[in-house]
Amino acid sequence: MQVSKILPFLLLLSAAITFNSCKSDTKEKDTETVDLGRPADEAILHLDAEPDRLLPMLTTNNYSRTVFNGIFSYLLTSDPSTVELVPQLAKARPEVKELTEGPYAGGMSYTFEIREEAVWDNGSPVTAEDFIFTLKAVFNPKVPAPAYRVYLSFIDDIQVDPDNPRRFTVLTSKKYIIGEEAISAALPVLPAYHYDSDGLLKDIPIKTLANAKEAEQLAEEDDRLQQFADQFNSQKFSREPEGIVGSGAYRLVSWETGQRLILERKENWWGDKVENGGIGVMAHPTKLIFRPISDSNSAITTLKNGTMDVMANIQPKQFMELQETEFVADEYNFYSPPSLVNTFVYLNTRIPALQDKKVRQALAYAINANEIIETAFYGLAERTVTPVHPSFTYYNKDLETISYQPEKARALLAEAGWEDSNNNGILDKEIEGQLVELSLKYNYTAGRSLAETTALLIQESTKAAGFDIQPVPQEFTVTQEALQRRDFELVGGAKLIQSTPWEPKQDFHSDGDDRTGFASPETDALIDRIQITIDEKERNELYKELQAVIYDEMPLVYIMVPQSRIIIHKRFGTEVTPIFPGYVPQLLQLNEK
Repeated sequence: MQVSKILPFLLLLSAAITFNSCKSDTKEKDTETVDLGRPADEAILHLDAEPDRLLPMLTTNNYSRTVFNGIFSYLLTSDPSTVELVPQLAKARPEVKELTEGPYAGGMSYTFEIREEAVWDNGSPVTAEDFIFTLKAVFNPKVPAPAYRVYLSFIDDIQVDPDNPRRFTVLTSKKYIIGEEAISAALPVLPAYHYDSDGLLKDIPIKTLANAKEAEQLAEEDDRLQQFADQFNSQKFSREPEGIVGSGAYRLVSWETGQRLILERKENWWGDKVENGGIGVMAHPTKLIFRPISDSNSAITTLKNGTMDVMANIQPKQFMELQETEFVADEYNFYSPPSLVNTFVYLNTRIPALQDKKVRQALAYAINANEIIETAFYGLAERTVTPVHPSFTYYNKDLETISYQPEKARALLAEAGWEDSNNNGILDKEIEGQLVELSLKYNYTAGRSLAETTALLIQESTKAAGFDIQPVPQEFTVTQEALQRRDFELVGGAKLIQSTPWEPKQDFHSDGDDRTGFASPETDALIDRIQITIDEKERNELYKELQAVIYDEMPLVYIMVPQSRIIIHKRFGTEVTPIFPGYVPQLLQLNEK
């Protein structure tokens, strides 16, 4: 994988003060209280925002994933240090074959076998039927899971070994650049007995649901799909402890909205019985207590009074100041590994003021990205202008880094017909018979000083070009819902950069999320080509071509790739990772005394 080639170098450059690797033994740790007023192997973890739900296929929320990764298990998961896929539920990575004959000639087959030790909480084995059920739930057109259907739409059928219910083969009629990753790691496996207790999907062939047209037709004719969706979409399976069941090491015992989510380690978790299972089946803390606190000052207060063990995504200024705070530095280790996160501004190209790409390009030249990096992020970031990480080999280096040029921005706006006709400092233009000022609302997450500082810097720097940017603080969930409805003008955003080969369909294809309205028949065709181009050299050229189109159309203004900023109590050793949030909660391990 691309990232695994750059990580050793990047990690050497990171500003981690201390690095302790997890150990492979799972012996019981000393849980005596260490002046904490609670067991030492319980970890209290900060979240910037509240998860929206804990049903994997119904959310793309990173905070939800951080929590539910301890509850559910995947066929394969990512090694935190190398970002390579490693076994979790599966015994090993799949046997992959190219199909040269039969109904799926030209496609691929991926054969997996689930570990014998893997069982659900009721003691029944995890089998291929559970994996098939998970995909049926995603492919059910009545279930609101379009983001995952995009990734998994290349699957045509699944065949179970008649002699081994844990062994199965996924069949595809076409090649896909991230086939193994999408099948094994996009979603965890859910228990069919629990999430479909009435067996509504049991007799519907996966082959039928995997075909989008056949699935849509079936949904019109067979009310079982709607019945399942109604049950599946209920609060029970998204928020209630008795409804959230997985094969992971932890179970949700309580969720107090706005306060905490508590996960307890299962006493007889099957992963403890796997010999030499590797990092994929490690889980150390007896309890994971997630505290969603959006206000950074309040979160820092909990850290200082000893009631927070781990904080990630700390405001850069606070991260620097805390290292100079003696009693904090004595109790905590500080890490700043590279991150696979991109920060940017969403532009809604569907609204009249932003339909002309010259206006969008002008906004990019009017935002002083370097000032944001130095002032808001204290230099802990790297400039970027595309969705691809600047260190990747297929990052398009031919694209000029956009510098702050308000004069050029004004010239582009003039070409697009914008002028200051009433001399109020804000450009305007007549659109559909009405005078429209270049005044745009910029939504950002309330309670985050870094987001607010960034918003204010953007507001100030863009004035020189004639923009009137109005920062609007919103709750994180409100902003996410508005993005899904396409009800926004500008939104400050951040997104994980894939550690696999870049798969742009979800973000930029008309069949994907396409929040900005960027997609066109031409770019759809280009993305479709990328998806099936296995040759790396050829695919890299297509990647660069797509980046050039995104750069020209400017549906998003890319700003930077920040470094992670993590603080972890010294009693825990762990591996930091470029994968959000920069550490793996279940891998926190008490240090030897």
